[in-house]
Amino acid sequence: MRRSIGSEDVEAGFPLKPGAVLDARIRLQDAVNVLRRSLKFKLKPEWGEVELGLAEVYDVGLGVLDVLFGAKMPEFLKTMKQLLPDVDEQEVGVPCIQVVCDKDAILPFELVPIFRIDQERPPIRNDDSLTETIGRFIGHATNVRRHIRGAPVTHLPLVWKGHSWVSCFPNAEGLRVGMFQEISLKEAAAEMLEMERHGSRLILLGPWPSGRVSSIEEIVAEILCERVPPGEFRAHVLHFSCHCDSDVVSPSNVTIRLRGEQTPLIDVRLMNLHARSVFLRASRATGGTLPAANLPLIFLNACSSAATEVFTGASLPEFFQSQGYAGFIGTETAVPDTVAAAFSKEFYDRFLEGCSLSDSLRRSRQALLLEHKNPLGLVYVAYADGDICVEYPTGRRPPE
Repeated sequence: MRRSIGSEDVEAGFPLKPGAVLDARIRLQDAVNVLRRSLKFKLKPEWGEVELGLAEVYDVGLGVLDVLFGAKMPEFLKTMKQLLPDVDEQEVGVPCIQVVCDKDAILPFELVPIFRIDQERPPIRNDDSLTETIGRFIGHATNVRRHIRGAPVTHLPLVWKGHSWVSCFPNAEGLRVGMFQEISLKEAAAEMLEMERHGSRLILLGPWPSGRVSSIEEIVAEILCERVPPGEFRAHVLHFSCHCDSDVVSPSNVTIRLRGEQTPLIDVRLMNLHARSVFLRASRATGGTLPAANLPLIFLNACSSAATEVFTGASLPEFFQSQGYAGFIGTETAVPDTVAAAFSKEFYDRFLEGCSLSDSLRRSRQALLLEHKNPLGLVYVAYADGDICVEYPTGRRPPE
């Protein structure tokens, strides 16, 4: 684990009990499912529904600390207190945490409470008690970036921002977003309308499937950026507003489900993406196809799109990170499409204003919480450089 606050970096490693990660992952996945059901698929739940769901995640998260560290838990908490002083006491900004792990040891660390856990948690009955409870979770109090050990680190163009060079999407002609949809989702159209509201600042490509891109082969080609010239971006972001079936027992059943206005349902399975990517790499090695293009950020705004198969660690984020994509944003559990649409709107608003990727995600979680008292922003996770931003934020004109 690496913590960054301002220009200061601190690293720490923690030994885990043998076999603890699998146990902890299953417990946390069950807990977030309870949270989702407690909110009854509402964008604006009742206080009692929020308390019921978050209490489950909080209590399970405390138990996970014991599962992971056992007798060494006090030592872990002491180290974390030194590494991450309570964010309420911070004066230098929100800490950024990079969690590095093997693909079969991915843990939704964002759902673990570590702040003020030595104090009684007040029942959630109003905005103040909700803010107090949610602030105990590491995923709300910090910016967390996951990275799978051994995956390539993607290098985007750099821009000088503040006091350092940071990775950026060159958006002088607009941020290009490729849209994949499941048209039967009512809020899929709402997500597109919100993107169109940005005008020339956000250029929509697609939506797919439609027209010439209506077969599984053509969809896979678009996702893998097969026809993009080497060294170029066609899209900076590939955004999915769709269904995702994630089987935490069998990775071959992980499926992205898409449908256009005049196309049948198209199921893109993880094995389809794997098979085609192997062919492309083998072909490039023998000079049969062009070198790879610059690969975009994946925002898979669908149910359980970041879920990990419990035994092998296979997952959609692991696939896209291993291929060298700019990053992956997804969810740990099923998310109502109204919540997904609200989160998407907040994210692109913040990102185009010039916020970093991490800050855009954090502020989107806060907006869900403050405007709708909905804590499901916690289940959105990122495998990406948290400093990624647009080169030209809203209001800043590119050079003529």
